This record gives sequence, C-alpha cells and structure tokens, in this order.
Amino acid sequence: MISQSIILNLLGLSLLGAPLPSDNPQNVAAEEKLIRDLDARQGSFTYFDLDKGEIVADSSENHWDIAFSKTRIVLNGGIHGSGSVQGQVLPTSFEALRQVPTDGFKSDTDTSAAIPYGSGNGWYTYDMRFHAIVALPDRSIIVKTTEGRYVKIQIKSYYKGAPEDIPSEESSFYTFRYSSADAEGHF
Repeated sequence: MISQSIILNLLGLSLLGAPLPSDNPQNVAAEEKLIRDLDARQGSFTYFDLDKGEIVADSSENHWDIAFSKTRIVLNGGIHGSGSVQGQVLPTSFEALRQVPTDGFKSDTDTSAAIPYGSGNGWYTYDMRFHAIVALPDRSIIVKTTEGRYVKIQIKSYYKGAPEDIPSEESSFYTFRYSSADAEGHF
C-alpha cells in the first residue's frame, strides 16, 4: 500500500510543473511583429497602424499611429495628425528595453520632432564613406498608439531587402520590428 506521504509528495511534484493561473490573463505582452520593405519613397508619407499591423491608405481616417517618408518618421498627433500619439527615441537596444518609461513622450511640434531625424539625432546615422543610412542597433523608438497601447520599435534597415552588408539596394524601404507592452508596461 502506498503511504499518504508518498502520494502527497507526488502530488506536490506534479504541481511544480503545472502553470499557475494568472490573476490577469490579459496582462501578456504581444508577440514581436516584423514588417519588411515598407515603401517610404513617395513624396508624401506612408501611414501605418501599429495596432492592426497594416498600412493605412488615407491619413484623414485617423486610424494610423506612425508615418514614414524617406528618413522622416512622424506620429499621429501634434502638427501631423488629429490623434494623440506620442513617442520618443531611447538610447537602448530593442532587447534591453523591458519597461515603458514614465516620462519623455512628445508629440511633433513646429520646432521639434518626437522622433528626431538627421544623422545621429534619432534612429540612424549617415555613413559618409558609403553614402548610406545605417540604422542604429542601440536605439529604440517607443510610441503610445491611438488605442493607448505602448509599442517599442527597432528600425532594422532602410534598404530594400534589408541587406546586412553595405547597401546597394534601393533606399526608403523600412524593415522594422515591434512589440506591444502588457497592461503593466512590461515588454
């Protein structure tokens, strides 16, 4: 006959491997998404909805969060839209960014861009040797979307096909990855 202590020990061991129920099942960070070759060559901006993960055809619909034109990135808020999107660039790699910052979020204004542009000012540097825009791996963009979610973004490449070597491909094609924070602000 199996003793009561053996049964209790076996039961205890089986519970150690079982997942515990969550108090808040919605408190799970979203999986990472990768967008390849978003075309930002147009004269106007290419608008993108981070919540749906898709390009928005018309900016007047107000269902966009971030827009791209050449090396400029603007947000749907301030002078570039009627939304309330805010953002900032952080000197942190995508992997190292684990918590939404408590301050530093801005909207675009006439005198300041929430996502600065120009070599070394935001997400990229200009390599004069090769005349290339190089995404900085130690920079992350963080955005508060139109839906109120926080999203971290890493621009991986500015060139079609996201080449790892010196780019000779067409420019103004963004490849970026992004991930949403959970309800507590954790990535």
